[in-house]
Amino acid sequence: MSSKIITMALNPAPIDNSYIRLIEFLMLSKHRIYELASQHGLTGMQAVTLCLLDQPKPMNSFGKIYNCDPANVTGIIDGLESKQLVTRFESPTDHRLKMVRLEPAGRKIQTQLLHELCDPKGYILGKLNSQEAIQFSKLIAKLLTE
Repeated sequence: MSSKIITMALNPAPIDNSYIRLIEFLMLSKHRIYELASQHGLTGMQAVTLCLLDQPKPMNSFGKIYNCDPANVTGIIDGLESKQLVTRFESPTDHRLKMVRLEPAGRKIQTQLLHELCDPKGYILGKLNSQEAIQFSKLIAKLLTE
């Protein structure tokens, strides 16, 4: 074993507190979304799915985001579809692919959820001024770029 590997094992790199803070932020955000979801008669994952449907999306894209198998995504979409909030349809370019789009009732709840999430009284980012909020949004977009 080289001395460099031994040194690294004995003296690991310090933990970057930004990851700890990011996890804390994500968990607080999750709790807020789930709280709002229950007020609309939705599960947390149903609310998240509605919020992510800015345009029609393939069902498998949710599995990638949620890191779950297709059966879980189907269950989430089944619940939303039974409430007439979304519709499934075949992709016009690939008939093997199932797509999901918002129905008017789903768009209404999506809008309400997003407004409630951004309400300064309960908004986790409410401490940021407008310039900081824009900067934060740009940083998130950069992190999500593949």
